[in-house]
Parts: sequence; C-alpha cells; structure tokens
Amino acid sequence: MALEVFHPVALVWGRLTLGAIIMAGVLIYKRLSLPKDPVWLLRLLILSVTGNVLPFVLVAWAEQHVASGEVGLLMALMPITTLVMGHYFLTHERFTQQRMMGVFLGLAGVALLLGDDWWVYGGELRLTGQLVTLFATFCYAANGIYAKRLPPIDPVVLAAGSLAVGSILLLGPALWFQDWSQSLEIPSAWLALFVLGTMATGVATWVYFIVVGEVGPGFLSTINYLIPGVAFLVGITVLGETAGWPQYTALLLVLSGVWLIQPRPPKVHAATIAAVKG
Repeated sequence: MALEVFHPVALVWGRLTLGAIIMAGVLIYKRLSLPKDPVWLLRLLILSVTGNVLPFVLVAWAEQHVASGEVGLLMALMPITTLVMGHYFLTHERFTQQRMMGVFLGLAGVALLLGDDWWVYGGELRLTGQLVTLFATFCYAANGIYAKRLPPIDPVVLAAGSLAVGSILLLGPALWFQDWSQSLEIPSAWLALFVLGTMATGVATWVYFIVVGEVGPGFLSTINYLIPGVAFLVGITVLGETAGWPQYTALLLVLSGVWLIQPRPPKVHAATIAAVKG
C-alpha cells in the first residue's frame, strides 16, 4: 500500500526514521544513552545494515513485482536459514534428524514457488523479486546470530541505535530517489507508512532485541511460522491477490517444515520423574 506513493528506499527511510523517533522517546524515558565507543558504533552499523536497511529495502523492492502473500511465504525461510547458521555459529542450535527433514520441506516449498511458471505471471522481475526476498531472509538470520553474540547491553539502546543509524544512512538516497514534488494525496499510503514505522519498526525492533537476548535467534525466528499464513491470507482477502495450487501447496510445505524445526522439550523417563518426586 505504501509503495503506491513512496520509492522503496524512501519508504524504508520513513519507517526507520519513525521507528527511531519512537525508540528515542523510550531511551529518554528510561534515562539511557547511546554508546560512544567506536566499537559499539560499528556494531550498531552492522546491526542496522543486516537487520533494517538491506532486508527492508529488498522486501520493499520485491513487493513491486511479487504478490505480498508470496513474499510472506518466502520469508518463512528465515527460521530455516537461522537454524543452519546457528548450527555453526551458536552452541545451543544443533541439527537433529527431525530438523533436517523440516529444512528439506521448507526448501521444497520455496523451490515450488520459484518454479511456478514465473515467466508467465511476472517475467524475469518476478523471479528476481523472489530471489531478492530470499536474500532478505539471509540478512535477517545473520542479524539474529550476530545480535546473540553481542556483549550484554540494554535492548532499548540496540533498537534506538540501529534504527537511528539506518535513518542516517538512507537520508541521502531517500532524498535522491523520491520525487517529493509530486502530490502525495493517497491517505492509505501515508497510513501504511505510519504503521510500518511506529509498530512494525519501532516497537517491533525493541521487542526483537529483548527476545534475542533472552532466548536466542532460533526461538525468535519461529515468528515466521505465522508470517506466511497471515501474509498469504491477508493478501488474498484484503488486497485481492490471486493464488493457485502451487501457492497453497508451498504454504503447506513451508509451514510443515517450520513446525518440524521448532525446539521440542526433552522427553523425561517416567522413572526419572518418580525419582525426582521422591
């Protein structure tokens, strides 16, 4: 909806700026301040580029050529990517046979979407949009892994700092790409930008760093269990997007794969339970 008016880069700058304003208010309320250490400034830059600037711009560009519901389906690859990366970069994210099967199911769903007569519905740009969305999931996964490996710091500082850095980075490109002289009289686009900036960027980034710090990126990535279904259904019911059997089959495969890779509580033997109670 926002792309009816805004260039993808300008859209992302707007949502990052709104998000930064929201988090600056929280930062002041909690009497915190941004780090001045050059090392932490570099860390905030990496967090912003991998978690905000790159994936936001990539997804916004892809939305111009790929249906929003299909983008949501492709975004479900994030927990699978996180699992694979976490196996090598984190100590508590390990492969199991069940998780491996989930990875294959998820990849099968994505392959079905990429092979769905893309030349008929959107030409080469549709395939490019799909591949760009997949790269965005890699950025999100890398961001979660990197955030988990950071030294302890208040998540409000991480959220406010990363959003502010992203806003500064995109200010120049946003002024360059957006035709600000045109009439911006589409209320739905401005409303969409406001919601994206305040809720889906400001508040969501704050919550993101809280969850990553407490339970890790593997658990956080399970939100993508909901994203495909919600994006798919809302795209059809609200935006009037069409879908056929490949999309529905891909949805089933992806959701099944994500469900299989979720962490399961360890099974405790009955004798062990009895001994503990005794």
